[in-house]
Amino acid sequence: MKEIPISQGEVLAPFFEDAYDSCPEAYLQGIMGRGFSDSLTQPTYGVIQVGDYCYLGGNGEGPLKQNVVHILKSLCKSPTMILVPLSNSWNQTLSENKDFERTIRYALDKPEENRFNKKKLETYIQKAAFDPQYVGENTSRKYVIKPIDGFTYTTLPKEEWSKDLVANYHTYASFTQYGLGFLILEGATGKVIAGASSFSTSRDTYEIQIATHPDYEGNGFATALSARFILECLKLGKRPSWDAANLTSVHIAEKLGFHFAEEYVAYKRIS
Repeated sequence: MKEIPISQGEVLAPFFEDAYDSCPEAYLQGIMGRGFSDSLTQPTYGVIQVGDYCYLGGNGEGPLKQNVVHILKSLCKSPTMILVPLSNSWNQTLSENKDFERTIRYALDKPEENRFNKKKLETYIQKAAFDPQYVGENTSRKYVIKPIDGFTYTTLPKEEWSKDLVANYHTYASFTQYGLGFLILEGATGKVIAGASSFSTSRDTYEIQIATHPDYEGNGFATALSARFILECLKLGKRPSWDAANLTSVHIAEKLGFHFAEEYVAYKRIS
């Protein structure tokens, strides 16, 4: 297996035509991520890594099968690594290996702009006591919504619950160029308690990442922030993409205007 320069990543495109989310696009379009294969000129498989997600297309059989665990662990050292097989052979290879555990994830469609009800999205924000246009400080409010700025960009990685909100943008300059994100802060203390950001970026799509501090879950913050994020996507001419790890996430997505597409198989690394 050899790394394919991101500038030549399009050679792997045929292996990822059926990808469920937009992360592989980010690499194939030369924006972020890493790609690997057995050949630059005649590849038989492709591996794309974006953050803690690894997408596997093409032929997962043959000699590669003998050392797949070693290769994939060397690529994705995180204990939260998720592997998404996009071919039957990769699915078979991973299912036979005791180092990986099968799980189910949920694909949502990618709606056109006219599918989203902007007034309804604004209502979700208002129900959580937010002004959809509000982006500044106002300590008279219990909670406020703010874009991710230079200061919060540096603080988010310091906590486990929020680190993935900016993890795939290695500098703040990169985040401001390619990324998008909003946070909910306590008005009085400025404490960050929830966030919605782009996990990855392609030319026309943001992959949505949602995170809430464990002490503040169940207050509608994920819905409010997602609505704010989607409204900004539409303003910028970007399409929001949503991939769900559980049915709660599916339910939030459907409230906002996405439609459930299908379940699909992924694999978690067993610690």
